[in-house]
Amino acid sequence: MKKIILYIVVSFISYTAFAQDATDVNKAKSFIGVSGGYSNLMGNITKTSYSNPASGFANPNGYNAGLEGAYFFSKYIGIGGVFSFSSYNVSNKGLDSLAVGYQLDFDSDSAKASAGTKYNFYNYFVGPYFSFPIKKFTIDVRVVGGITHVSTAELNFIDIDGGKPHPFTQSMSTANGFGFQAGAGLRYAITNHIAIKLNVDYYYTDPNITIKNSNRIANTGRLITDYHQSITALHCNLGIAYQFGK
Repeated sequence: MKKIILYIVVSFISYTAFAQDATDVNKAKSFIGVSGGYSNLMGNITKTSYSNPASGFANPNGYNAGLEGAYFFSKYIGIGGVFSFSSYNVSNKGLDSLAVGYQLDFDSDSAKASAGTKYNFYNYFVGPYFSFPIKKFTIDVRVVGGITHVSTAELNFIDIDGGKPHPFTQSMSTANGFGFQAGAGLRYAITNHIAIKLNVDYYYTDPNITIKNSNRIANTGRLITDYHQSITALHCNLGIAYQFGK
């Protein structure tokens, strides 16, 4: 009886190995690639209401660029990582809203607002990849997460009253937090090793940012000392990848 069971087990293992070899031609290929494209920022950070403390005054239209790689240890399942960078300007509508708001609150003759930096996001993510090879095409699905490093825009103001300028600043601030993105993509093999790829990803982070202000001329008006809002975005990237294996 033991010999029969041993024979069945060995036969099953041999068959499984043979079946795996037979499907190697369709096995998802490990790859490394670069990509970049359009990013649509969403959430309170894009609002431009002076009276709303959740408003971030960011332009929703930005860009995203990144480096990614994935290793597949089976036909469909692998693990990968993404390093990406996203950047967004401060919106002109937001700057106008800030200038008018401070002018009214400070009861001054006029006020000007400008941005010294942008909103920048640096992401270091890892997670599972699920791929479905179909001849020269490969459908990729990924869910990756990890650390997000955020830097806010520096907002500079000049309040003018009685002909005298009074500059003050909402300083650029940084914070680290958890972030993740989930999405799907398509790779098309131009050659055995070179592929073009298209990805669409939903992005989320929720950092707690402490903000410093300097040279405030009055205790009235909008004053933000911390910013803790959920930030989401939709990344649409086009790129090129090097695929390993035959």
